[in-house]
Amino acid sequence: MKWLRTIVLFDQGMLAETDDWRAVHESLVRAVVSIDFPEGAKSLTLRKKTRLGKSQWRRNGVKYLRTRFLSHMVGSEGWTQEKQVAIEHLKLQPTLKTYPDLTDYQEPITSGFGHFDFMTETDSGRKVAIEWETGNISSSHRSMNKLYIALSAGCIDAGILILPSRDLYQHLTDRIGNIGELSPYLTMWKKIGALVKYGLLAVAVVEQDALTDNNNFPYLPTGSDGQAAQGQNKLLSEAPNGEDGE
Repeated sequence: MKWLRTIVLFDQGMLAETDDWRAVHESLVRAVVSIDFPEGAKSLTLRKKTRLGKSQWRRNGVKYLRTRFLSHMVGSEGWTQEKQVAIEHLKLQPTLKTYPDLTDYQEPITSGFGHFDFMTETDSGRKVAIEWETGNISSSHRSMNKLYIALSAGCIDAGILILPSRDLYQHLTDRIGNIGELSPYLTMWKKIGALVKYGLLAVAVVEQDALTDNNNFPYLPTGSDGQAAQGQNKLLSEAPNGEDGE
């Protein structure tokens, strides 16, 4: 797999100029380029999407990519997987107003903040969180908001969201988050970054090394539950003559 670029949305404290950031970034790039298919090929080749039925496409699943990234990040790079971050100030909601009486109101918090996919602490003590995003686009927004909140609370010093490129997205399970769909919102996160006292927020964009339309080349497997299963069932029902594209 290729690392294409890393976009720094804000950098309060000039972290991007430090050895800590350089080491963290090199670590994630090593993990990205370690993802290959077929396994052992040392590059990531994907089967191009193919049309099946009126509005359905046969595409590659995403679980394989995340699993390979996770394996390298934890096994080779030494990151901690699914690290919980406690943000105490989230227990104190701001005072708002209700309408039409315009009285003070605090909405109770009824859901947890969740965990980050990967976390590490540098030699100088800087805490860094990474979110690997191959969920749907709403999941990408949620990940960015989590990273921003943790940065603004001082719980982490740097946050990175890893996203597929627009070209990679086209050949993955439908509605996967990607830099193309997130791009209109980058200005917003850059502007609110001015409210963070210290910290860096970035988006890293990744892509396949090559595409093939060889009918004998396998697709990456899709999931077997949730939206992936629903999408696969719909695909099969619309495929001509009951074909599944394999």
